[in-house]
Amino acid sequence: MAIVEQKKAELKESGNQVRYLIYPEIFKEVDYANNKVELEISIPGVKKEAIMLKTLSDWFHISAVREEIEYRANASYGVEIVPEKTTAEYTNGLLKVHAVIRNPLDDAREIKF
Repeated sequence: MAIVEQKKAELKESGNQVRYLIYPEIFKEVDYANNKVELEISIPGVKKEAIMLKTLSDWFHISAVREEIEYRANASYGVEIVPEKTTAEYTNGLLKVHAVIRNPLDDAREIKF
């Protein structure tokens, strides 16, 4: 179930101001065998152009606005990922994020004898 919060400071304003903040439903699957993380984020009725997704190596931020509603979340992947290899697709109100788990040995220096 999503958490809804009414923005009290903007209740008196009219127009297309955001009046409700919703923490969207987020499903996360960490697949260690295939080194990937899959997220499914429910943001129904939002146009692709209104979605802003930012990612770092250990967490992500999403903001998506539809009329008077803003879906917003900051959450952890639960593992360290490679932000440069992260992709996303949005279909029928469901944002799917695909991330690759960082292999800690990828940046290791090999010492030769």
